[in-house]
Amino acid sequence: MKLSADIVFDGLYERFPMVMTGPKVTELRLERPMFFDGSGDEFLADRLYITRTERLPRRAVIPRGVVLICSGDGIQLSYYREQCCVIQLKDDTDIFTLFNAVQELYDMFDTWRDRLQEILDRNADVEEMLACSWPVFKTPMFLIDKNFRFLARGRVEGERNSTLWTTFREEKLSPSELGKFLELHELATTEKEPLILNLLDTTTLNVNLFDRDTYMGCLTLDYKDRTHRLGDIELAKILADMLTRAILKLTASEPAGDHLLRAVLQDVVDGLPADYAQRRALEHVVEGREYVCVKMELNNRLAKLPVGYICSEVESRFPNSVSFERKGAAVCFIETASLTGKSGDRRETLKAAMEEFTETMGVRIGASDAFRDVYSARLYYHQASAALKNGTIIDPAKKYYHFQDYALTELIINSLGKMPTELFFSEGMRRLAAHDAEAPVSYIDTLRTYLDQNMSMTRTSAALYIHRSTLLERIGRIERKLDTDLKDPDERLRIQILLKALQIQQQINERKKSE
Repeated sequence: MKLSADIVFDGLYERFPMVMTGPKVTELRLERPMFFDGSGDEFLADRLYITRTERLPRRAVIPRGVVLICSGDGIQLSYYREQCCVIQLKDDTDIFTLFNAVQELYDMFDTWRDRLQEILDRNADVEEMLACSWPVFKTPMFLIDKNFRFLARGRVEGERNSTLWTTFREEKLSPSELGKFLELHELATTEKEPLILNLLDTTTLNVNLFDRDTYMGCLTLDYKDRTHRLGDIELAKILADMLTRAILKLTASEPAGDHLLRAVLQDVVDGLPADYAQRRALEHVVEGREYVCVKMELNNRLAKLPVGYICSEVESRFPNSVSFERKGAAVCFIETASLTGKSGDRRETLKAAMEEFTETMGVRIGASDAFRDVYSARLYYHQASAALKNGTIIDPAKKYYHFQDYALTELIINSLGKMPTELFFSEGMRRLAAHDAEAPVSYIDTLRTYLDQNMSMTRTSAALYIHRSTLLERIGRIERKLDTDLKDPDERLRIQILLKALQIQQQINERKKSE
């Protein structure tokens, strides 16, 4: 494995007091060291030489990338410091001892690289990769995925804890901790070069992982126990590359059934049919299973929370569930067998289970009815979407909406199509609307309450806080303007649908004004 001047200096500094000066190359280009015995005046590019200072010629041909490790002092060093990187030992160290120390350094990095490759080929265990990297970095390390979920950590017991380490102690970021983490980290997810960031109370080196241009996660070195070293950057790039390959390998090895079910559900929701081969392969995976579709949307104030984080949280908490991102929302298919509550009511159990998401993550949730045919998932996705949309309008203070609670609203909205409600008014309804536009008392509101109370004069007068005789007189005027027999069930149903449609439209308008 080739090294850089920074890595060589970092690896030797604790054993040999030294100073590094002169222009240097940060990339990993240096082959294993060579002795320079003083013969000749030409050096090879990108080579590491070990020598005594008095053996250096006064002038020499020095190409780019040359690094000299010199024992002893001499006036000619000023020339070489202008031409190349010079690492000068402060003490008069034996160059053979120095040569062996440099060889041991190369041996350590070769062993590390081979060990990473062996782990990748064997099982791609990212936790093991971080553990074997401790001798190289000697500082805590963390690996998060693209959804800011914890994947692995590397640390030797007994080292001091930082706030960053403590944050990861439960092997995941809580929504509140994630919010703090995102404030600094999220803006850096497109950066392909390593970044020094202050996360929480700790200076960190962060190397993002990419598959081509797709963000895969981040490797973080926690500098609570030591300061940043220039050589860390190139070494962290090597580790990040191996971790990326490991993640891709693990992703490719996802259980065939789970991967297929997710792919089929995504296609079905998008309106694409499953082919014959997919149906045959999926038969045993979904046999006997029942699902509920849940759609989750973030409030605007928490829009920075990654949707993928929500999806992975759902899958981790509900066995056999499948989640994916669609148009900025989390779409989750939860197997009802995982909904075991004391009441035995799976609908109520799901609502209770979703409280943590609505309260801690600030999401609004629409839930569908239960279903067994995965190829009808698109219909139940529409149920969840309708529940979320209508519930947000009608009950903005709530955060969880089940389709059946808002089915009537969806039915009425769909029945109207693109025509305004007023186009369905009879002449009598138009007369009531004209009256309400001029008068302080709304006949339409009175009629709505009267019908809601099953045309009971007693209950209606109590609901409107007016005297019974006043109500009788008002209802008489309303019936004359309507010119309709309210005892006719069809006429009564038509009017109630129109009144409900007016109420929904009013709620929609109020919602738009508040936004």
